[in-house]
Amino acid sequence: TCEDCSRMGTKLSEMASSPEGAVFELDYITPVICAAGLEDGVCEDLPGFWSAIAVNLFNAQDGWYAPVNLCERICNDTTISVKTPPCEQCMNILKFSTMDMATKSQQDRVISLFMERNFCSEQYNQISLEVCTERLKTVIPLALDTLAYTAPFWTDGFCRMDMGCMD
Repeated sequence: TCEDCSRMGTKLSEMASSPEGAVFELDYITPVICAAGLEDGVCEDLPGFWSAIAVNLFNAQDGWYAPVNLCERICNDTTISVKTPPCEQCMNILKFSTMDMATKSQQDRVISLFMERNFCSEQYNQISLEVCTERLKTVIPLALDTLAYTAPFWTDGFCRMDMGCMD
């Protein structure tokens, strides 16, 4: 239902944007980003930089997994009927949304949103505006590509343990 999806989106947003969530994400993205041969300082700054990105990228109001994004189709289409078991539906919604991180159009949209919201001047001003802007343009696609392929490793556990779904 729309309510179940909204509860799932809110919970996952809160988890993914938390300090613990950022550490989990960093475990996956750090090796990829640090191996990419980017300019000096990227790896050293990555924990703080990514934590600031994650708070914005995964916020519960309009972030990646926010109900307004994750559940739009389910909540707006009254003709959808649940034909799959609740756990399978939960996992499918999350896998589809997470895998969508790997699409260039979504990555470009995320970068544009960070620019529009003045991320580098208002939310992460530890480095120059120019350096921050360039890092967003390189770190976000690498991170989202990597995170997109993590879905099979955590969606089942999240749906069963955190959401309490049953087959």
